[in-house]
Amino acid sequence: MGGGGGCCVGDFCCIANCGFCCIGDFFSCSDSGCCVGNCGDTSTNSRTAEEDHAALIANELAEMRERSATDAKNQEGEIIDDVNETMQEFIKWIREINKQKIGGRNLNINIKQIEELNEALRKKIVGFIGKKLDDRLIMTDPEVSTILAEHDAATRKKNFDDFYVARKREAIRALIEEIETSVREQSDSIEREIQNRIKELDNNMQQEARAFDDLRKMKVEQDSRLATKQVEYMYYDNLCDIMLDELKTSSLNVGR
Repeated sequence: MGGGGGCCVGDFCCIANCGFCCIGDFFSCSDSGCCVGNCGDTSTNSRTAEEDHAALIANELAEMRERSATDAKNQEGEIIDDVNETMQEFIKWIREINKQKIGGRNLNINIKQIEELNEALRKKIVGFIGKKLDDRLIMTDPEVSTILAEHDAATRKKNFDDFYVARKREAIRALIEEIETSVREQSDSIEREIQNRIKELDNNMQQEARAFDDLRKMKVEQDSRLATKQVEYMYYDNLCDIMLDELKTSSLNVGR
Protein backbone atom coordinates (compact mmCIF):
# COMPACT_ATOMS: atom_id res chain seq x y z
CA MET A 1 0.00 0.00 0.00
CA GLY A 2 2.93 2.22 0.57
CA GLY A 3 4.48 3.70 -2.51
CA GLY A 4 3.85 6.84 -4.34
CA GLY A 5 2.65 8.82 -1.32
CA GLY A 6 -1.02 8.64 -2.32
CA CYS A 7 -3.46 6.06 -1.08
CA CYS A 8 -3.99 3.11 -3.42
CA VAL A 9 -2.19 4.87 -6.24
CA GLY A 10 -0.11 2.33 -8.09
CA ASP A 11 -1.81 -0.60 -6.38
CA PHE A 12 -4.96 -0.40 -8.54
CA CYS A 13 -6.83 -1.18 -5.35
CA CYS A 14 -9.96 0.70 -6.48
CA ILE A 15 -10.30 -1.02 -9.80
CA ALA A 16 -13.58 -2.96 -10.02
CA ASN A 17 -14.16 -3.01 -6.26
CA CYS A 18 -13.81 0.12 -4.21
CA GLY A 19 -15.02 -1.73 -1.15
CA PHE A 20 -11.66 -3.41 -0.84
CA CYS A 21 -9.72 -0.17 -1.33
CA CYS A 22 -6.83 0.42 1.08
CA ILE A 23 -7.28 -2.82 3.01
CA GLY A 24 -4.67 -2.90 5.70
CA ASP A 25 -4.03 0.84 5.53
CA PHE A 26 -7.40 2.27 6.45
CA PHE A 27 -6.18 5.33 8.25
CA SER A 28 -3.61 6.18 5.66
CA CYS A 29 -6.14 5.73 2.96
CA SER A 30 -8.64 7.80 4.88
CA ASP A 31 -6.20 10.60 5.47
CA SER A 32 -5.13 10.82 1.87
CA GLY A 33 -8.69 10.78 0.55
CA CYS A 34 -8.54 7.43 -1.20
CA CYS A 35 -11.72 6.63 -3.14
CA VAL A 36 -13.50 9.71 -1.81
CA GLY A 37 -15.65 11.08 -4.61
CA ASN A 38 -14.71 8.08 -6.76
CA CYS A 39 -16.17 4.57 -6.46
CA GLY A 40 -18.43 5.28 -3.50
CA ASP A 41 -19.89 8.38 -5.16
CA THR A 42 -20.34 6.52 -8.46
CA SER A 43 -22.83 4.21 -6.76
CA THR A 44 -24.67 7.19 -5.33
CA ASN A 45 -24.66 8.99 -8.66
CA SER A 46 -26.00 5.87 -10.42
CA ARG A 47 -28.95 5.64 -8.05
CA THR A 48 -29.67 9.34 -8.44
CA ALA A 49 -29.68 9.09 -12.23
CA GLU A 50 -32.14 6.18 -12.10
CA GLU A 51 -34.32 8.06 -9.67
CA ASP A 52 -34.20 11.17 -11.82
CA HIS A 53 -35.18 9.13 -14.90
CA ALA A 54 -38.02 7.46 -13.00
CA ALA A 55 -39.32 10.84 -11.86
CA LEU A 56 -38.97 12.24 -15.38
CA ILE A 57 -40.93 9.46 -17.10
CA ALA A 58 -43.57 9.54 -14.35
CA ASN A 59 -44.10 13.22 -15.13
CA GLU A 60 -44.20 12.51 -18.86
CA LEU A 61 -46.79 9.78 -18.34
CA ALA A 62 -48.88 12.06 -16.12
CA GLU A 63 -48.74 14.81 -18.74
CA MET A 64 -49.75 12.37 -21.46
CA ARG A 65 -52.71 11.16 -19.40
CA GLU A 66 -53.76 14.77 -18.82
CA ARG A 67 -53.44 15.46 -22.55
CA SER A 68 -55.48 12.35 -23.37
CA ALA A 69 -58.25 13.40 -20.98
CA THR A 70 -58.56 16.80 -22.68
CA ASP A 71 -58.34 15.36 -26.20
CA ALA A 72 -60.87 12.62 -25.42
CA LYS A 73 -63.35 15.06 -23.91
CA ASN A 74 -63.13 17.36 -26.94
CA GLN A 75 -63.38 14.49 -29.42
CA GLU A 76 -66.36 12.96 -27.62
CA GLY A 77 -68.05 16.36 -27.53
CA GLU A 78 -67.68 16.76 -31.29
CA ILE A 79 -69.06 13.28 -31.91
CA ILE A 80 -72.02 13.92 -29.60
CA ASP A 81 -72.78 17.16 -31.47
CA ASP A 82 -72.73 15.30 -34.79
CA VAL A 83 -74.97 12.53 -33.46
CA ASN A 84 -77.42 15.01 -31.94
CA GLU A 85 -77.62 16.98 -35.19
CA THR A 86 -78.29 13.80 -37.16
CA MET A 87 -80.90 12.55 -34.70
CA GLN A 88 -82.68 15.91 -34.62
CA GLU A 89 -82.97 15.80 -38.40
CA PHE A 90 -84.32 12.28 -38.15
CA ILE A 91 -86.85 13.24 -35.47
CA LYS A 92 -87.92 16.20 -37.61
CA TRP A 93 -88.51 13.79 -40.50
CA ILE A 94 -90.55 11.46 -38.26
CA ARG A 95 -92.70 14.41 -37.14
CA GLU A 96 -93.44 15.20 -40.79
CA ILE A 97 -94.30 11.55 -41.42
CA ASN A 98 -96.63 11.60 -38.41
CA LYS A 99 -98.58 14.45 -40.00
CA GLN A 100 -99.39 12.34 -43.04
CA LYS A 101 -102.46 10.14 -43.05
CA ILE A 102 -102.68 6.51 -44.08
CA GLY A 103 -106.26 5.44 -44.69
CA GLY A 104 -107.43 8.56 -42.96
CA ARG A 105 -105.30 7.90 -39.86
CA ASN A 106 -101.98 9.32 -38.62
CA LEU A 107 -98.96 7.03 -38.35
CA ASN A 108 -98.07 8.35 -34.85
CA ILE A 109 -94.52 6.94 -34.56
CA ASN A 110 -93.27 7.11 -30.96
CA ILE A 111 -90.80 10.03 -30.99
CA LYS A 112 -90.18 9.77 -27.26
CA GLN A 113 -88.67 6.33 -27.76
CA ILE A 114 -86.29 7.73 -30.38
CA GLU A 115 -85.22 10.49 -27.98
CA GLU A 116 -84.61 7.93 -25.23
CA LEU A 117 -82.48 5.82 -27.57
CA ASN A 118 -80.52 8.92 -28.54
CA GLU A 119 -79.89 9.74 -24.88
CA ALA A 120 -78.68 6.18 -24.23
CA LEU A 121 -76.26 6.54 -27.16
CA ARG A 122 -74.98 9.86 -25.80
CA LYS A 123 -74.20 8.22 -22.47
CA LYS A 124 -72.23 5.51 -24.28
CA ILE A 125 -70.11 8.12 -26.02
CA VAL A 126 -69.23 10.15 -22.91
CA GLY A 127 -65.95 8.81 -21.49
CA PHE A 128 -65.56 6.07 -24.11
CA ILE A 129 -62.35 7.38 -25.72
CA GLY A 130 -60.92 8.53 -22.40
CA LYS A 131 -61.42 5.10 -20.85
CA LYS A 132 -59.74 3.35 -23.79
CA LEU A 133 -56.71 5.64 -23.51
CA ASP A 134 -56.51 5.42 -19.73
CA ASP A 135 -56.39 1.62 -19.95
CA ARG A 136 -53.22 1.85 -22.09
CA LEU A 137 -51.47 4.88 -20.59
CA ILE A 138 -50.12 3.02 -17.56
CA MET A 139 -46.58 2.10 -16.56
CA THR A 140 -47.37 -1.63 -16.57
CA ASP A 141 -48.41 -1.56 -20.23
CA PRO A 142 -45.68 -3.47 -22.14
CA GLU A 143 -45.44 -0.89 -24.94
CA VAL A 144 -45.45 2.06 -22.57
CA SER A 145 -42.80 0.57 -20.29
CA THR A 146 -40.55 -0.11 -23.28
CA ILE A 147 -40.97 3.43 -24.59
CA LEU A 148 -40.33 5.07 -21.23
CA ALA A 149 -37.22 2.96 -20.64
CA GLU A 150 -35.55 4.88 -23.48
CA HIS A 151 -33.08 7.40 -21.99
CA ASP A 152 -32.79 9.60 -25.04
CA ALA A 153 -35.44 12.28 -24.49
CA ALA A 154 -36.07 13.08 -28.16
CA THR A 155 -36.45 9.42 -29.14
CA ARG A 156 -38.64 8.73 -26.13
CA LYS A 157 -40.92 11.68 -26.92
CA LYS A 158 -41.33 10.66 -30.56
CA ASN A 159 -42.11 7.05 -29.67
CA PHE A 160 -44.53 8.11 -26.95
CA ASP A 161 -46.34 10.56 -29.28
CA ASP A 162 -46.60 7.90 -32.01
CA PHE A 163 -47.96 5.41 -29.49
CA TYR A 164 -50.53 7.91 -28.21
CA VAL A 165 -51.74 8.87 -31.70
CA ALA A 166 -52.13 5.18 -32.66
CA ARG A 167 -54.07 4.35 -29.48
CA LYS A 168 -56.29 7.41 -29.92
CA ARG A 169 -57.16 6.33 -33.47
CA GLU A 170 -58.00 2.84 -32.21
CA ALA A 171 -60.28 4.31 -29.52
CA ILE A 172 -62.09 6.51 -32.05
CA ARG A 173 -62.55 3.57 -34.44
CA ALA A 174 -63.93 1.47 -31.58
CA LEU A 175 -66.36 4.27 -30.68
CA ILE A 176 -67.49 4.60 -34.30
CA GLU A 177 -68.21 0.87 -34.40
CA GLU A 178 -70.17 1.21 -31.14
CA ILE A 179 -72.19 4.10 -32.58
CA GLU A 180 -72.87 2.20 -35.80
CA THR A 181 -74.13 -0.80 -33.80
CA SER A 182 -76.38 1.40 -31.64
CA VAL A 183 -77.75 3.33 -34.64
CA ARG A 184 -78.41 0.05 -36.46
CA GLU A 185 -80.31 -1.25 -33.44
CA GLN A 186 -82.27 2.01 -33.25
CA SER A 187 -83.08 1.88 -36.95
CA ASP A 188 -84.26 -1.72 -36.66
CA SER A 189 -86.41 -0.82 -33.65
CA ILE A 190 -87.94 2.20 -35.38
CA GLU A 191 -88.49 0.24 -38.59
CA ARG A 192 -90.28 -2.50 -36.64
CA GLU A 193 -92.47 0.12 -34.98
CA ILE A 194 -93.31 1.73 -38.32
CA GLN A 195 -94.13 -1.65 -39.88
CA ASN A 196 -96.25 -2.63 -36.88
CA ARG A 197 -98.06 0.69 -36.99
CA ILE A 198 -98.70 0.34 -40.73
CA LYS A 199 -99.92 -3.21 -40.19
CA GLU A 200 -102.19 -2.02 -37.40
CA LEU A 201 -103.64 0.70 -39.61
CA ASP A 202 -104.02 -1.77 -42.46
CA ASN A 203 -105.89 -4.17 -40.18
CA ASN A 204 -108.11 -1.35 -39.01
CA MET A 205 -108.80 -0.33 -42.58
CA GLN A 206 -109.57 -3.92 -43.53
CA GLN A 207 -111.94 -4.20 -40.59
CA GLU A 208 -113.56 -0.94 -41.59
CA ALA A 209 -113.73 -2.13 -45.21
CA ARG A 210 -115.40 -5.35 -44.10
CA ALA A 211 -117.77 -3.38 -41.92
CA PHE A 212 -118.53 -1.07 -44.82
CA ASP A 213 -119.07 -4.04 -47.11
CA ASP A 214 -121.42 -5.56 -44.55
CA LEU A 215 -123.31 -2.27 -44.40
CA ARG A 216 -123.47 -2.12 -48.17
CA LYS A 217 -124.81 -5.69 -48.32
CA MET A 218 -127.37 -4.88 -45.65
CA LYS A 219 -128.44 -1.84 -47.61
CA VAL A 220 -128.78 -3.93 -50.77
CA GLU A 221 -130.82 -6.50 -48.85
CA GLN A 222 -132.90 -3.81 -47.25
CA ASP A 223 -133.45 -2.14 -50.61
CA SER A 224 -134.49 -5.51 -52.02
CA ARG A 225 -136.90 -6.09 -49.18
CA LEU A 226 -138.21 -2.56 -49.53
CA ALA A 227 -138.71 -3.12 -53.25
CA THR A 228 -140.64 -6.30 -52.52
CA LYS A 229 -142.74 -4.53 -49.96
CA GLN A 230 -143.28 -1.71 -52.39
CA VAL A 231 -144.56 -4.17 -55.04
CA GLU A 232 -146.84 -5.72 -52.43
CA TYR A 233 -148.15 -2.34 -51.40
CA MET A 234 -148.68 -1.40 -55.05
CA TYR A 235 -150.53 -4.68 -55.62
CA TYR A 236 -152.74 -4.12 -52.61
CA ASP A 237 -153.32 -0.55 -53.63
CA ASN A 238 -154.33 -1.56 -57.14
CA LEU A 239 -156.46 -4.34 -55.74
CA CYS A 240 -158.19 -1.89 -53.47
CA ASP A 241 -158.81 0.42 -56.41
CA ILE A 242 -160.32 -2.43 -58.42
CA MET A 243 -162.51 -3.47 -55.51
CA LEU A 244 -163.64 0.08 -54.99
CA ASP A 245 -164.50 0.37 -58.66
CA GLU A 246 -166.44 -2.87 -58.49
CA LEU A 247 -168.31 -1.69 -55.44
CA LYS A 248 -169.18 1.57 -57.13
CA THR A 249 -170.46 -0.24 -60.21
CA SER A 250 -172.50 -2.64 -58.14
CA SER A 251 -174.08 0.17 -56.16
CA LEU A 252 -175.09 1.92 -59.32
CA ASN A 253 -176.70 -1.20 -60.76
CA VAL A 254 -178.64 -1.81 -57.57
CA GLY A 255 -180.07 1.69 -57.74
CA ARG A 256 -181.56 0.98 -61.17
